[in-house]
Amino acid sequence: MTGELVLPGGAPGLGDSASPDPEEEVMLRELRARDPRLAESCSAELPCARGDTTRRAFAALLRERLLPGTVETFRLPVAWGDATSLASRLRTGRDAARMLGPSLRAGEGELVVVRLAAGTLAAVCESGASFGLYRVRRPVLFDDGVTAVELDRPRRLVDTLRRDPGTEPEVAGWDRLRQELADSARNLALSRAAARRNAAAVALRAARLDTGDLLRTLGTGRSASEVTLDLDSLSCEGHNIHPCGRVRGGFSVADSVSYSAEAARTVDVEFVALREGYFRSTPHGGGSSVGELLAEHFPEPFARARAALSERGRDPAEYQLVPVHPWQLRNAVPREYPAELASGALLPLHEVRLPCRPTSSTRTLVTAQPGRHGRRLTVKTALDVLLTSARRTIAPESTRDGPRVSALLGELFARDPVLRGRAEIVPDLAGIAFEPPEGSSARAGRARGLSALLRQDPADSLGAGEQAVTASALLLRSPVSGEPLLGELVAARARRHGVARPEAARWFLREYAEALLSSTLPLMSCYGIALEAHLQNVLVVVRGSRPVRLLLRDFAGVRIHPGRLRAAGHAVPTSRPGVTSVDDPSALHAKTCHATLQANLAEVVHLLWRSCGLVPVRSWGILREVITGLAVRVRSRGGAALAADLGALLAPELPQKALITMRLRPEEGEVYLPQPNPMSDPVPE
Repeated sequence: MTGELVLPGGAPGLGDSASPDPEEEVMLRELRARDPRLAESCSAELPCARGDTTRRAFAALLRERLLPGTVETFRLPVAWGDATSLASRLRTGRDAARMLGPSLRAGEGELVVVRLAAGTLAAVCESGASFGLYRVRRPVLFDDGVTAVELDRPRRLVDTLRRDPGTEPEVAGWDRLRQELADSARNLALSRAAARRNAAAVALRAARLDTGDLLRTLGTGRSASEVTLDLDSLSCEGHNIHPCGRVRGGFSVADSVSYSAEAARTVDVEFVALREGYFRSTPHGGGSSVGELLAEHFPEPFARARAALSERGRDPAEYQLVPVHPWQLRNAVPREYPAELASGALLPLHEVRLPCRPTSSTRTLVTAQPGRHGRRLTVKTALDVLLTSARRTIAPESTRDGPRVSALLGELFARDPVLRGRAEIVPDLAGIAFEPPEGSSARAGRARGLSALLRQDPADSLGAGEQAVTASALLLRSPVSGEPLLGELVAARARRHGVARPEAARWFLREYAEALLSSTLPLMSCYGIALEAHLQNVLVVVRGSRPVRLLLRDFAGVRIHPGRLRAAGHAVPTSRPGVTSVDDPSALHAKTCHATLQANLAEVVHLLWRSCGLVPVRSWGILREVITGLAVRVRSRGGAALAADLGALLAPELPQKALITMRLRPEEGEVYLPQPNPMSDPVPE
């Protein structure tokens, strides 16, 4: 609600904002022993990383209605300086005026005031927040009646909120959130330091080559696959909605600097051999297993594997090879599979290693060199580490469903006239998972800890002069131009065609949205398939500076409505009723709203506003036009399902995944909350 602001006092004793926490000191000490320059850069990044994580957490708590007490909002700009102004109502006087003043005078937005039992929180949010995705300006202020202080670390925000009696029933959840936010802030500082070093090298390369933009700088003398990976190494922010976007629970400092994309290092994927009866394999359409496909492309390592098995007195024909992340082999395998290791049913093959480069997802890697057919392969490994909000092992069902869903989607994209041409899929080729003999223990850690999927390299889908850019990389700041990569692409197109940047931004948004929505919406209405098309699962194929089509990957998170798919004449490829297979169309709507609209298009809309001046209300008008235009194209096939889907997507409120709520109360599973829909009404002319 809105009202008159009365901000009551302050909170003493919160400590020196510049001094590292004990956990930060441990990280910096380990870094200094390994890489003193990186440690120095990481130390410099810590204050900003802490503050950014705090503001993202405040925004998420506000969005999910988790802030205790009374929340009030005041539309900016706020008068400042005379007897009737906001300043005269602040009991903390000069402290609050000094700290809040610049944010209040920074333009449009809202001042959010939260009245707690122990004091008052205040922060300024930017205007134009679609779906409640607030961007909070510095500072987040707390006042307990004595003085105003900035909550510049996530633990201080959580500790302040926990002083309110309303948070007591979720003590364990708040403890977990406090720890994960602090871990994310530390890793965000480390990621930014590593990415900054990569960016400095790219800037030097750009100056030497005199290329003028990031994609040409990276692409000169390098393959398209390497350019995509290089872009991932410059992307350091993590999940664009979750405030724990850089949490890496279980990784040491050494692990983070060895295995992350921004570390820009080669990672040796290792292998284990599983005896017949201890695995379930889902082969490629041609009948080849994960191990056989890898052997076909990279024969030398697998010749060594066969020799190693023979030297141990084992028949290679009785075993299947499973690629394993080196962290997983060192940490999870000894813990989860002691009996199989002792019996010889599971044999680590340390002699066999496949050099790869990690993508932005960490557990998914691309072979560092092409194989004997001139192609690279993508390996998705199980990694029992908390990344963002989940431990990244792989459900055995995903290793079976991935290749099957890929085959179905490949057929649909090849045949359907609406789907064809605007997007393609990056298929999962084959999968394998640990499956013990009947009667053996198959608890979650064991069932999920030795799974793997083999996927095509996105570069295989590119033509001459094309480059695949992970959509999340559009947000990175180009070390060549100093602006977001998306802004750099739009600026280049504006110069080429002699138009203003907002006009070129409008072109980009319409082309990107038509490619994305002409894939996701017809799939949902005509076939009952909702893709998890967030920024990390979408690659933009760029030719020149124009997005010409998209590549869609990773189908573990799809939702499939069996009734719709069967009505379209196709068998249901999933083996997970209630998870992947859903009978309620609202599950399709929730997946599409969260992944496609909120975690993807809303970020593009915001970035085009901030970097190119395209006003959000106009952007959402364009997206509404694209959706209604697509509905006309598929009306004859979508029928009642299309009408229901269109009504759901253009409703006044849309469901949004409540990511912090799910961390506070993990026993509740997926939780969605309604958020205002910026597309619900047509944009007035």
